[in-house]
Amino acid sequence: MRNVEIAWAFYQIADLLDFKGEDFFKTRAYRRAARAIIGLDKPVADLYASGELKNVPGLGKNTIAKIGEMLKNGECRLHKELKQEIPATVLDLMALPGLGPKRAKLLYERLGITSIAELEQAARSKKVRNLPGMGTKTESSIVRNIGRLKKKSHQLPLGAARELAAELSEYLEQLANVQKVTVSGDIRRWAELVHSVDILAVVRNIEDAEDIVESFIRHPALGEVMWREPGRVRAASRWGVPVELVALTEEQYWPALLWTTGSQSHLRRLQLLAWQRGWRLGRNRLVSRRDGRSARISNEEDFYRLMGLQYVVPELRENNGEINTAAGGRLPRLVELADIRGDLHIHTSWSDGLGSIEEMALRAREKGYLYMAVTDHSPSLKIARGLSAERLMDQFETIRALNKQWEDFYILTGVEVDILSEGKLDQLDDVLAQADVVVASVHSGFKQDRNTITGRIMAAVENKYVDIIGHPTGRLLGYREPYAVDVEEIIEAAARHNKVLEINASPDRLDLNEYYVQLARESGVRVAINTDAHDLKRMDEMVYGVSVARRAWLEPRHVLNTLPLPELLQVLH
Repeated sequence: MRNVEIAWAFYQIADLLDFKGEDFFKTRAYRRAARAIIGLDKPVADLYASGELKNVPGLGKNTIAKIGEMLKNGECRLHKELKQEIPATVLDLMALPGLGPKRAKLLYERLGITSIAELEQAARSKKVRNLPGMGTKTESSIVRNIGRLKKKSHQLPLGAARELAAELSEYLEQLANVQKVTVSGDIRRWAELVHSVDILAVVRNIEDAEDIVESFIRHPALGEVMWREPGRVRAASRWGVPVELVALTEEQYWPALLWTTGSQSHLRRLQLLAWQRGWRLGRNRLVSRRDGRSARISNEEDFYRLMGLQYVVPELRENNGEINTAAGGRLPRLVELADIRGDLHIHTSWSDGLGSIEEMALRAREKGYLYMAVTDHSPSLKIARGLSAERLMDQFETIRALNKQWEDFYILTGVEVDILSEGKLDQLDDVLAQADVVVASVHSGFKQDRNTITGRIMAAVENKYVDIIGHPTGRLLGYREPYAVDVEEIIEAAARHNKVLEINASPDRLDLNEYYVQLARESGVRVAINTDAHDLKRMDEMVYGVSVARRAWLEPRHVLNTLPLPELLQVLH
């Protein structure tokens, strides 16, 4: 058996033991053993025969004995027994984004789910949301991810693509002779839909490249090899999008990183500019047209400097005016994650969230935020346990009491009020007037015509108590198209009424998209980058919203929640 086959057997043993609820230290031992084996530069069989395996960190007597069984029989008894005890389809559940062994076990124990088909039926029947640690957002994500898996679409939403890339990168980093791994392509440019997962692996010696490629294509997330050449391979993934790996030396790395990051139209402009300056830019090289010598480049900034340009960050490499702007030294200082002072769209366990107000606030403080707005749903959204006016007032009192605990952090009272099908808001004005932040959103009537939906949102924009229009087009990437709304008209109305439009940072939404965010910027309309988080983990998705803002050329001054608290309150009030 090859090293990689033994390693994956150990990984699967660990997952199956996790599923059974075995001791953490036991499962960790098998994962450590798997990582140790992947990192070996010699065949396990040779090291076992010579007795040298006992000197490999991460391997103990138990795991070495299991290796001996595999080398002799092709499988160890524990692995065989686990596969007989646990349905094989459970492994498919574990591989679904956002699940893993522990949630798969919960689904199996509480709902008897052992397959993707059974999981889809349970999620569509609204049975998943009631399980501990799940909820409506998790349930919706499950349905969307299963839909993508069925369609095998040739494009993948950014969040799922980053998850797949992280899994593959972590594996590559453990391989012997791999010095560095970088994800490039659409993912590095933070494109909302990814057509290919592109990865660079720097190897110590070019002779190692083929071994790296061979180990890579055996990863269980990968399927059919589409094409292969020395040091380079393209394979199908379980999610339909292709994955491309380039194994190369340090000397080839920087030109290759530039080339594989793209976009193609940006590269064409750079190739023309390089030619005019006496260079030839190719996949793994930048060479002089005069004598063929390679340029001395130690980072991407060196390349752009050689072309007479400011450094262009990956998010702007779309041939959207960035080359001419960089040539004039006029590229803006784009907003960064560190500029965000707070999150203005958060749900708690008062409605359909999973965390209490205090838990969400503590996580916000850990992230270095100065403030957070609690914006639970309004009463018409019964599926989300929306708050009546009375319960909302009780929540405001709870928030005011919590605010007395901290001098360095503030919780804003708020509500995500539904824009009803007939155009009214789902709370009276005298209730909305008492909130620090009012986010108005469409959650129903998605099939109405363009004029009707636009009119509904326009009425919310014109309401003096509404501050932010939430996820303005209602899209779910790869799952639900935007509803028919005249976004340009909404932007113009927001400018007239001094309202804020949201970039919803959920990687399933990224709504508004970068084009409309650019229109908002040109119209003088501020945006708020919010996570719409329903649990602690989703508060980490702010980076996705920031990526949309950066692709739209936004500076910190264009974003509402980069303001310090006093200035924020002044704008809102």
